[in-house]
Amino acid sequence: MIRAILALLLVLVLGGCATTEVSNTWKDPQHSGPALRKVLVVGVTKQAGVRRIFEETFVKSLSEAGVSAVASYTLLTTDGQVTEDALQKAVADAGADGVLIARMVERQTDLQVTPSTISPSYYGARRYYYGAYSGAWTGYYEPATVQTYHYILGEITVFDAGKPEPVWSATTRTQEPGDVAKATEGYAKVVIPALRKDGVI
Repeated sequence: MIRAILALLLVLVLGGCATTEVSNTWKDPQHSGPALRKVLVVGVTKQAGVRRIFEETFVKSLSEAGVSAVASYTLLTTDGQVTEDALQKAVADAGADGVLIARMVERQTDLQVTPSTISPSYYGARRYYYGAYSGAWTGYYEPATVQTYHYILGEITVFDAGKPEPVWSATTRTQEPGDVAKATEGYAKVVIPALRKDGVI
């Protein structure tokens, strides 16, 4: 049980540090800059509360990284999909030269199984209660443990507002959040450096 508890604590600690993985990054080879100066952040979801928290938190993270950004919900107050004209107007009203669109694609469940173990008994020489205690460590049963982890697969796409095709995209895998704001902070900590590394922002 001790090993199982330590393993769980390690997963929780590591998960708190890196809850999002970025993979399959792509950058338009024809895009040579300049870096985007102001970005409209658009979260695609019918859940208005989730969208607002995500956009606000991501905008805050971009601002802390020195990139000006605007949450789309402040300009697009309609929940759900908006028209092309409405989105283009929001970009213009924000004075943005870039658009970042994030969406959830799929939910995955992973199982982590630690098999049970039975250690052979070996007591050796005993001396009072410590002999029994030390011998117990060489012959005991460790029950199997099963941990379930839920992940959200996402896609993030960035556009230069003046071009029809995306300039950058990536897929993400995030441990399903209990707190959207904290999950978004972790998401931003890996996505923003990837964007900066590729010279997009």
